[in-house]
Amino acid sequence: MIDRRPWHPVPLALLGMSLALHLITLVLYLRLPLRFAAFTVFPIWVWGIIGLTLASIAFLFCKARFSLVLILVWTFTVLFMSDEAKSLGRIGIETIEAGPPPQFAGSSVLRVITLNCASHADPIEAVKDYESDIVFLQEMPHAYHLKRLIDQLYDGHGDYRYDPSKRCAVIVRGKIVAESPVAKYRSQLVTVEMPSGHRLQLMNVHLQSAATNLRLFSRDCWREHSHNRLRRQIELTYTLQLLKQRTGYPRIPALIAGDFNAPANDAVYKLLEPEFKDAFNEAGSGWGNTYHRALPMLRIDHIYASDKFLPVRARAVGNSKSDHRMVVADFVFR
Repeated sequence: MIDRRPWHPVPLALLGMSLALHLITLVLYLRLPLRFAAFTVFPIWVWGIIGLTLASIAFLFCKARFSLVLILVWTFTVLFMSDEAKSLGRIGIETIEAGPPPQFAGSSVLRVITLNCASHADPIEAVKDYESDIVFLQEMPHAYHLKRLIDQLYDGHGDYRYDPSKRCAVIVRGKIVAESPVAKYRSQLVTVEMPSGHRLQLMNVHLQSAATNLRLFSRDCWREHSHNRLRRQIELTYTLQLLKQRTGYPRIPALIAGDFNAPANDAVYKLLEPEFKDAFNEAGSGWGNTYHRALPMLRIDHIYASDKFLPVRARAVGNSKSDHRMVVADFVFR
């Protein structure tokens, strides 16, 4: 039996703070209100660690059973609501390895990569070993790397589009047959024809850079994060409208990939639901966070697919050429 100690004001205060933090966290991460974007920009397990620490200290003070209950509540909340828990639970299943993508249930696989090149990086070494059919690149500094990449990946038979003003590029094992300009933002929209005969709509996105002010005691910090999230929502809404107005989507399958500059729990991804599915959320395994490469705490790089694709494998892969980890995903056509 637990030897309970008398209650003291200190453990009572710690338990009260932990319980209040849990209720606030639960409500804000379920509703994701714009004005509290500075709070929800953190992975939920950050607040979970704080709440667990407060409850654990209270337990050490008085051995109260309620402390254990609160510890269990926090644990289950983090396990069920954190983005990382789902993919970590899939460790041991078939994952993506270097080399050509193997078939899935007898069907040919379409392999897709997205990588933020961090302005100075040559993407060839990072992507060549995974023999992808489509590569989305952001912060690509020069176009001359792309021709070399096509020569290595597709023996010179691929195609690409590079926008120097946006420093974004799309590379395909096939032919780009149409391009719709996106005037306002750092996005690309192209129609491609793959060697299999499939036509695809590809949207390469690099949304508004994230706010980095983490001084939560400052009112300016809360305003900055709210404004920052709103700008990304406006930007993605505009680009999605172009996809639906100017292309053959939804008749033609579509992929949306790139650097969203928002953590996986951000409200901006609600704009893609239910028409598009996050490949890593559906089929990813392992630690999926992509930024920063040295200490990946946020999953901000994504590959989304329309319902004519079935994600079968996904993985975040580290590389020494960028401060982002790249995302690799395998799909089959439904």
